[in-house]
Amino acid sequence: MNEIFLRAPATIANVGPGFDIFAFSIAHPFDLFRVSLAPAPSGISIRCRGGEGLVPLDADRNTAGLTAKHLLAKHGLSTGLTFEIHKRMPSCSGLGSSAASAAACAVGLDRLLKIGCGEAGLIEAASQGEIASGGTPHADNAAGCLLGGFIFVRSFRPVDVVRLPLPDIPVVIRVQRKPHTTSRGQIAASYSLADVKRQMARCADVIRAVAGADVEAFGRAINLDLISEPVRSRAVPGYDELKKSVLDAGAWGCNVCGGGSSVFALAPPGRTQDIADLMRAVPLPDGQSPEVIITTTSNQGVEVIDGL
Repeated sequence: MNEIFLRAPATIANVGPGFDIFAFSIAHPFDLFRVSLAPAPSGISIRCRGGEGLVPLDADRNTAGLTAKHLLAKHGLSTGLTFEIHKRMPSCSGLGSSAASAAACAVGLDRLLKIGCGEAGLIEAASQGEIASGGTPHADNAAGCLLGGFIFVRSFRPVDVVRLPLPDIPVVIRVQRKPHTTSRGQIAASYSLADVKRQMARCADVIRAVAGADVEAFGRAINLDLISEPVRSRAVPGYDELKKSVLDAGAWGCNVCGGGSSVFALAPPGRTQDIADLMRAVPLPDGQSPEVIITTTSNQGVEVIDGL
């Protein structure tokens, strides 16, 4: 076997208070991938269909390219590789598009070259690929994409991830591209003890709600974030008013997706369309109407498929 086809889901990371440690996968959108080996060491070629101009094709600037380089070097392997991306999800919007490429590449190479990475090895490789998008390795989106469900990153070195299954929870997403490749440098390096305690308590509440399959409590627990949300919400016009209107319309919780600048809400099934309409009514910074996605949480991670 010298090629493999994969499907990788979008993910929402941070999930309220869980900066770099929480993530969950969603049913759609997703990207499709083809990983092909060449008969001789001929470098790493990246191709993309859809999302042109938004996905770096240089292997050193692409999350899949860095993932492949990391895996090949770590295991002393040499092969030519073509990684083909078929975009189905928005890029640069906080929905884990870059992590999906890294995760699919890790799974594809592991299967084709029979490396036997195991879950921790795949997550570690994909998190190294994330340096291309975020400037530092981080495992939340990558683990969520690889494993599906709700992810709690307990340790980065070594990689130690806890996966909890999620019931089907409606998710409404207002898609907005972030203005910068990464906003990590804008997040403060230290916080008051009082804020740290509030954040820790809310993280514990998220875990309690997920473990107990209490979807309303899960939604409420993601509403408070003192680390990422205050910084990343600045790029969303009228964010505070939008969040209040979404919650007033019946959503359990609302916050910024991952690194921004999309916004997501968890809501009862009967309220999703009203919330989508509210989100659509808030224009993007350029005045255009945003794309709004109604989807659900998912327990499916990266999967091998028969073809594209």
